[in-house]
Amino acid sequence: MEQTVTYNKAPLVELIVEVQWPVATIGTTGGPPIVGGQSAAFDLWFQRLTERLRAQGFHNLERLVPHDMFLLAHQPLYRYSLAEDRFPIVQLGHGIFTVNAGPPNYRSWAALRPQVEKAFAALVDTKPTDEPPTTFSRVALRYIDLFDTELRAGASNYAFIRDDLGISIGLPDGLIELASDAGRIYPTLAVQLPIDGDQNANMTFQVAAGRLGNRSSTDTVMDMSYVVSGNIPVATAAVLAPLDAAHTAIHSWFEKLTSNIRDRMDPIRQA
Repeated sequence: MEQTVTYNKAPLVELIVEVQWPVATIGTTGGPPIVGGQSAAFDLWFQRLTERLRAQGFHNLERLVPHDMFLLAHQPLYRYSLAEDRFPIVQLGHGIFTVNAGPPNYRSWAALRPQVEKAFAALVDTKPTDEPPTTFSRVALRYIDLFDTELRAGASNYAFIRDDLGISIGLPDGLIELASDAGRIYPTLAVQLPIDGDQNANMTFQVAAGRLGNRSSTDTVMDMSYVVSGNIPVATAAVLAPLDAAHTAIHSWFEKLTSNIRDRMDPIRQA
């Protein structure tokens, strides 16, 4: 049996599973996608979903958008969370549903997947019959990682990205020598790749020096997203299949990129 490797000092900040579907909007071209009117079907969906998620332990419910504000398409409106932990959380909005996970209780995709499956089964099963959406338009998996000073072994962000992650950021001859301090070079790289064998899928890889949340330090942030677009059936299995493919691709990239610092992340091998 193949062993699963997890890490005691994993750099993960947050994992986001997301589906989107089309929503009728009003407004001008280029303006914010304001949801057109109040949908009784959405309200019924929300009420049914809330009951199902409570049965799964998501007893905390928070409204993220004030009642006197416009509602935007593909913006989370409600957030469900467990009573005792920050993660996982589930979010619902007009045209969007997410499952978010992260430390300290995220260990692996294999361990999280059953909870993701249950959450999406709840979403699909509680959708009012004969009401939109008829298909999902987007399924995505996103991992956000942060490499702090310990994981960088004291190296600058520029040196860590270049030497440990093995990402070469080419600059014209003589330009790098203009820097007074190489440790204060803040690189940014973003690449979008079409996925071989699936014309509806692409992967976005971003790495940069930056800050997340309330952290005072500037660290290396790595952001990987795998997105499948198209007419995706409103069915749990139809969502899980691209998510599994997404995880395989992202995990493969992560393992290759971090091969030089594996010992620093303190690996644990599980059967």
